[in-house]
Amino acid sequence: MLGEKKLESPPKFKPPRSLSFQQWFQYFANVASLAPKPSKPGEFPQGVKVLGGTYVLDGRTIVFAHEDEVPGATPEIAQIVNACCS
Repeated sequence: MLGEKKLESPPKFKPPRSLSFQQWFQYFANVASLAPKPSKPGEFPQGVKVLGGTYVLDGRTIVFAHEDEVPGATPEIAQIVNACCS
């Protein structure tokens, strides 16, 4: 299933570095309120397991496909441009 691929290395995300205490509190409050809620403890809603992707089509042919290993792990723009313009 899409989204179940194991990561070979951690994504290159950079955490925020200059948040005040109040901004951190708001950040975590937002994360908690926006996170999907399981119907039963220990289960995950289906949408949590399905992540995004980037695709380039040429008519009915897929010329580029990238499945996001984690949310936000998108391909480099150059890869997409090369796929559609070469």
